[in-house]
Amino acid sequence: MPRDPDDLFVPDLTEGAEAGLYLSLFELMTEGLIIASDESILEVNSAVCRLMERSYRDLAGQPLSSLFPNERAFLKARGALFIQGEMRGSLRVSLPGGRERDLSYVAAARIRPGVHALILSPDPVTGLTPKVQRAADTVWPRLAAALDQPALVIDARGKIMAANAPARRRFDAHGGALTGRDLSALCSLSGTARDTSPVTVTPADGAPPMPGRLLPGPEPGWQVLLLSAPPPVAAVDTRPSLAFRLAPQAMLVVRDSDHTILAANAMAAQLHGRDRAALVGMRLSTLRDDGLDTLGAGRWRWRGGTAPFTATTAVAALDGAHSEWLITHAGPDATSAPAALADLDLFGTNARAVVVIDAEHRIQSVNAAFTAITGLDLDALAHQPLSAAASGRQDDAFFARLMRSLGTDQCWQGEFWLRNRKGEAFPEWLSFNSVKDAAGQTVAHIGLFSDLSARKQAEARADYLANHDALTGLPKAHFIEARFNELAPGAQRRLQHLALAYVDIDQFKRINTTHGHAVGDQVLQQLAGRLRQCSPRVQLARVGSDRFLAMIHGVELLSEITRDANLLHEAVSAPIKAGDTSVTLSACIGAAVFPGDGANFHELCTLAAAALERARLDGPGAICFHTEELNTASFEQVALERALTHAVSRNELVMHFQPVIDARDGRIVAAEALVRWQHPDLGLIPAHQFLPIAQSAGIDLEIGQQALRMVCAHAAEWHQAGLTMPVAIGATEHMLTYGRLHETLPEILRSSGLPASALELNLPETCLIHEHDDLVKTLYALDSLGVRIAITSIGATPLPLGRLRQRPVHRVKLDRALVRDLANPDNHSVLAATLAAAGALGLGVQAVGVEFAEQQAALLALDCQQQQGRLFAAPLPPDDFAQLL
Repeated sequence: MPRDPDDLFVPDLTEGAEAGLYLSLFELMTEGLIIASDESILEVNSAVCRLMERSYRDLAGQPLSSLFPNERAFLKARGALFIQGEMRGSLRVSLPGGRERDLSYVAAARIRPGVHALILSPDPVTGLTPKVQRAADTVWPRLAAALDQPALVIDARGKIMAANAPARRRFDAHGGALTGRDLSALCSLSGTARDTSPVTVTPADGAPPMPGRLLPGPEPGWQVLLLSAPPPVAAVDTRPSLAFRLAPQAMLVVRDSDHTILAANAMAAQLHGRDRAALVGMRLSTLRDDGLDTLGAGRWRWRGGTAPFTATTAVAALDGAHSEWLITHAGPDATSAPAALADLDLFGTNARAVVVIDAEHRIQSVNAAFTAITGLDLDALAHQPLSAAASGRQDDAFFARLMRSLGTDQCWQGEFWLRNRKGEAFPEWLSFNSVKDAAGQTVAHIGLFSDLSARKQAEARADYLANHDALTGLPKAHFIEARFNELAPGAQRRLQHLALAYVDIDQFKRINTTHGHAVGDQVLQQLAGRLRQCSPRVQLARVGSDRFLAMIHGVELLSEITRDANLLHEAVSAPIKAGDTSVTLSACIGAAVFPGDGANFHELCTLAAAALERARLDGPGAICFHTEELNTASFEQVALERALTHAVSRNELVMHFQPVIDARDGRIVAAEALVRWQHPDLGLIPAHQFLPIAQSAGIDLEIGQQALRMVCAHAAEWHQAGLTMPVAIGATEHMLTYGRLHETLPEILRSSGLPASALELNLPETCLIHEHDDLVKTLYALDSLGVRIAITSIGATPLPLGRLRQRPVHRVKLDRALVRDLANPDNHSVLAATLAAAGALGLGVQAVGVEFAEQQAALLALDCQQQQGRLFAAPLPPDDFAQLL
């Protein structure tokens, strides 16, 4: 049932040890626990609600993607958790108000096909993943203490590793320890054909056998043995309610399908002259003088005992499915109808919530389960209308329809929103059935509540399928429309752009015709995954057999739209391998931009479709925008890529150097190398403007190699002149993994004559986080060579201390934004924590982007001595930099 995170949770363990186990586990954990399928959230505990700052109703049953700030983050996390099977790590989740939070996770193996468990805990500001204790150390002791059943944890050898108090009381009356003893010394098990199954437990002390259940234990190969009470001796005792057995009226519980008697109380046994056990299993018709087999209420003639007699009866369904019925009748001497069910405590021990209302629809009784889930007892509700227990979400017309249905059909069922004592609403499924007296007058209506969580989960899954393409997993067009309508107002306020682009695959039918539909489906699936990962600003939908709709959002410059459109085009153009077949595709793209081209989703779709038609006229692989300005920018982007491919061979790349200063005395202690492109027409272009183009054109490795050669040559000249100063230059993860940098760099150093210790490589933080084997090997190979390694942009994200300890890192360089906003108290605290952590690990620290004297002084106060920025000097050509030295 929906629970308030602050409410004390008291598990009901009467319905079986396994249910009690999982209920206890959920709420006793201080860590957040999520049970999820590959696509949706099945259940969460209160700790998750606190971590995510959302209510239970905002999480349970929702798509799993709702935990993450964007679809890209969701796909990355789903791949790591459910495809790669990563057991530990960190996730960035979304919070209300557009905020985000980093959480550590421990992922359990699949608990059944397609269902996973995820344990979440706060990730410290530093990003260090806390040492997570084993479940055996934390969860299981608390869990065992909460169980009323005896619980034993057994290892793979059959040794008892843990036992709770009920187990110690059951197996050792003298209070001795059970831990370390063989299970066989206490009992024997039978019926263990499966790893998780019911078993029969035969105690060694001669006590009667007991039912039990084996569940997976907290360590590999371990099991948990849970014991239950002795089995019932007869079927009649399956309904142990004293109110049922001792009621003054004769009562029978009858199965709906064949009218077999399932239970009888003491008065029924007395009136019919048979033991209760003998009545169980009879057909109802055997007790009727007329032999009729019916549940219809009325005057029946009963036989048995000394003589037949006539009795008035009342019949009521015991559950919403009407699978069992309760028949109540008086004895031979009774002249009145059976007592109203509202006056009997028939439902006091029912695990499901029950409410009884009278003929005027006033509340007459509620059971303990109703009070437990709502916090409202009979004193607060007695003689109140049914609406007094409702949340207020359903209006007077709803209750009028409900009452009319009870009056005409004698039953009603539907979704009913209850409220708890705090006034908060949650949905339940309510089934009402009417009870009549001997004269046929309605005396009560009995309402039985059912948890809606399973139904809500099914609805969430159906909602996912309604909004996503079954083959590719991409959203459908109306999902993109909803996201567009959600983002458009904010984009307009922030002066940002949204673009809609149709991506139409050229002549895709030929693939289906040539290679078959199975290969075509594989190609579409791979293409869809590639398209939605090409840019974090792109959200994709499949809108036809070979057509996609892309929404590009979060864009401030129109040129960024042309760049993302080109990225989509390149994603399509790269070869795709499906089975033994490799295919190369092309696509036409037509796009329109909000708000310049159109004011709403449908208008932009129309304009994008028109642009697509123009692109198709231009031929396969064409890109066309509704705005001519963007068409020009797109052509310029392509021209810039072509010019960049010749920049290396024409020696158009140059190096500039910026000094790194000891801020205490102004000495130059190092140099930072920055690559520039000396374009013949456009002049000097900084790296951040052309390196993304180089990456998309596939020439970034070639540019990186040439930049390294130039830097080493310049630095070697300074060393030969006696200026032995280290120089740093940026390198990408791509250079380390695919550029074979650990093989090419030694040759560059030898040819230049620069010692390896004089070179420092600036690497992005992703080089620490990713577990690529070639990447890790390259890092250690560079360290063995003597090259120093620095990690840049530290402070923009939580500091990965664990990885800094595990990787050969010598220095960290602070993020520019952290230095720029140093006056911000939060930034100041993060900076202080980062410096302290780096100092504890023995790492050097360098501040980047220092522009004002106040920043220099504040950094010095935090003992950050090495600083770089325009306060000291701008990046200079090699000869000008040499003059500074």
